[in-house]
Amino acid sequence: MHYSKFLMAVSFVLTASIGLSACSQKNQDKTKTDEASLTKNEPISVTMYKNPNCQCCSKWATYLENNGFSVEEIPTDTLASVKKQKGVPDQLGACHTALIDGYVVEGHVSVGAINKLLNERPETKGIAVPGMPAESPGMAENPGSVDVYFFNGPDQVAYFDKF
Repeated sequence: MHYSKFLMAVSFVLTASIGLSACSQKNQDKTKTDEASLTKNEPISVTMYKNPNCQCCSKWATYLENNGFSVEEIPTDTLASVKKQKGVPDQLGACHTALIDGYVVEGHVSVGAINKLLNERPETKGIAVPGMPAESPGMAENPGSVDVYFFNGPDQVAYFDKF
């Protein structure tokens, strides 16, 4: 009787150890192959230029920070010149312009779209969510899906995806 309880306990410990080891290995492999993904130890830096009086921009910054990014907010009265300098097309303009790991991210773009951009590293200047859609991150408490666009300058715009 004691022998069967002992065997069951040993079996349980071995099974749990093997399961944890497999999960750990799977996570290590994912980390190795997904170098652009966020880690808790190394947040991706974001520099965001915004109108000094805009509160939704700060809410978007908080949304990014809650998802592992590190955001520096730079209030400016010359946001239009920042957009022009970074090559943001007029038709894709929004209330803030961010620089993230070599890309321009215009407007209330979701973390999902940003992560896709950083993971796939397409040859583009940046991505944008034009305007201030009510269902976008920073505008809505529970964001929905919005259209995201690629751009390579004022006249080169293409559809990216819906996030």
